[in-house]
Amino acid sequence: MEKLIPFINDLHDILSQAGLSSELNLPSIVVIGSQSVGKSSLLESIVGREFLPRGKGIVTRRPIEIQLHQVLDAEQGWFEFMDKKGEKIFESEDIRKLIESETDKVAGKNKGISPVPIKVKYFSKDILDLQLIDLPGITKNPVGDQPQDIEQKVLDIVMPFIKNQNSLILAVSKASDDLATSDGLKLARSVDPNGIRTIGVITQLDLMDEGSDALNDLLNQTYPLQLGYVGVIMRGQKDIQKNKTIIEQLKDEKTFFENHKLYKKYSEKMGVNFLVKTLNMNFIQHIKKALPIIRETIISLVQIKEFDLKQYGDYDNLETKENKNLLVLTLISKFSSSYKDMLEGRCLDITSKELIGGSRIIYVFNETFRRTIQRMNPFDVLSDDEIRTAIKNANGIRPTLFVPEGAFELLVRQQISRLRMPSIECSHIVFEELRRVVNQISIPEIDRFDTLANRISEVIENLLNKCLRQTEEIISNLIDIELGYINTSHPDFVSGMDMVHKDEQRQQTQVQQQKEKSPVQSENESNRFFNFWPFKNNKQTELYDSKLDNLNKKRKSNINNQKQQKLQQIEESQILQQQSVINKIVSVNQQYFVNDPKRQLPQVPNTIKITDRPSKREQTEMDMIKDLLVSYFNLVKKNICDSVPKTIITFLVNQSRNFCERELIGMLYKQELVDELLQENQFIQKSRAETKQSLISLRTCLNLLNDLDSKF
Repeated sequence: MEKLIPFINDLHDILSQAGLSSELNLPSIVVIGSQSVGKSSLLESIVGREFLPRGKGIVTRRPIEIQLHQVLDAEQGWFEFMDKKGEKIFESEDIRKLIESETDKVAGKNKGISPVPIKVKYFSKDILDLQLIDLPGITKNPVGDQPQDIEQKVLDIVMPFIKNQNSLILAVSKASDDLATSDGLKLARSVDPNGIRTIGVITQLDLMDEGSDALNDLLNQTYPLQLGYVGVIMRGQKDIQKNKTIIEQLKDEKTFFENHKLYKKYSEKMGVNFLVKTLNMNFIQHIKKALPIIRETIISLVQIKEFDLKQYGDYDNLETKENKNLLVLTLISKFSSSYKDMLEGRCLDITSKELIGGSRIIYVFNETFRRTIQRMNPFDVLSDDEIRTAIKNANGIRPTLFVPEGAFELLVRQQISRLRMPSIECSHIVFEELRRVVNQISIPEIDRFDTLANRISEVIENLLNKCLRQTEEIISNLIDIELGYINTSHPDFVSGMDMVHKDEQRQQTQVQQQKEKSPVQSENESNRFFNFWPFKNNKQTELYDSKLDNLNKKRKSNINNQKQQKLQQIEESQILQQQSVINKIVSVNQQYFVNDPKRQLPQVPNTIKITDRPSKREQTEMDMIKDLLVSYFNLVKKNICDSVPKTIITFLVNQSRNFCERELIGMLYKQELVDELLQENQFIQKSRAETKQSLISLRTCLNLLNDLDSKF
């Protein structure tokens, strides 16, 4: 059993050298307390040497790990500092200076603190094997370079050590303090509420006021701990100044307890020597309980490191050209397979937390593109005045009986053109999703080689760009196809006759509603002056023209009847008289308008826009155009929502998937590029070396455990 502590010390050394101390919580004895309770003096008494820094305020500014090794045949004790194995330091003053220097190097020279530990070993025949950790004393008031939150900083250093369930806590308190307010015991209780792994130490019993004692505390009656309390006497500052040795102090301590009227009954369980034996015994028992957990943890770490090493790959196999060529080809194939699997939903590490790969592309089609297209309305960008203007422009100088087809085609083409940008933008979004897929592919074997990983990304980027350009062109052609031929004969398109029938029904409904509201009223006569305007009655003018034409025809014919000729002359004379009257009226009216500026026509503006209210006929035409626009635009939107995703899948997604491996092989599988591509990442090289060393250390620890099991 005595070999358990040296075994744990060996494990500490092995794991510390491999940088694994934080990954495996090994048993240790952690010393805590406020800065004035005498922790350093207690540790020096346990070791039997004066080697720790002294002074006011916080003296221990970094954790100090102290390993005690019993060497029975050692004539003289010696220290070893940090990782300088085999370099013996015999003088206590030398080791103290090294500790101070190493502390200043990391924590500064003006009371700063640091969580980085200092490691010290002591070998002697006069000690028992132990593993002690001296931590900075708990303080509340900052001095020197210490931050204002120095108390919290100290706690941040202390807590990880005492939270380790494999550690024993040595909580040091002064005899004059109330144990209920002891900083060390309060900290210990926070992580060990039942006091299972806490040993209490009460110092300065000899400095208590006369008539007072700490017997109840020592008998575990005030603040119970399962491992109890031990009282100790240490050298004061005056004793140190008088060069009183630790050996002399231990003798005086024994005398004090044996002669004290209250403590002498329990003197055998008091003092530093008893504390050392108690620590050794409890530490051995604690280690024994922790061994199964230590074994499981080491085995688990070995498995993790073996997996990590496998991910880093074994560069030793890449000495020949054949192996390098094969590796490049294998990695290209792995990447291509991963790319296809991500798109087709065959990825092994599929997550249920978010959409990845191909499912994101389908989301773009259904939730982004389709909904955007379906929400597009012709009348978001088209007003009634613009529709009326288009109708009038399409009519030109010719009045029409029906809605002009030219106006409909003009307006519907404007709406179809709006579909071009969102359709092309959809291809860009899918392009970015494919790039996202490429970036999400993580193959550790490829990550080893920066150049290869970068070149693969470049080749795939170029392939995607090439596919995108082709896809954009085809999508643009789809829009041009819709613009090139307005198929009003499509079975899903509501025809013009249907619109007329619909409009008639609407008008009949409006008339019926109007009749129900009020009786029909006759129009009032107005503008009586213009009733005399000669050109207003076009029927009369047309009658005169017709008679003149008939007269000319009669003149050309051979009329033998003399009576008929006379009648013709009379009729001609009457017509000429009537025409003369008309000419006079026109002349008078023209003179009237010229002399009256108010009757002159206004100038025609350069830009003419429709601003008046539409007539019933215009309103009817607009309603028909609107219905036709909505019907045909919905038809085109349906076509685009179907054809654009198909185009993107075919010419962007599928082509990049199908040609991925071929492009990579064509661009990268070249003899002159192999060495460059397989230039390994320095971080990977370093990580592989560290992982190999960690595996060696862990397997060594496992072998030590197996040897230990064989001895018990």
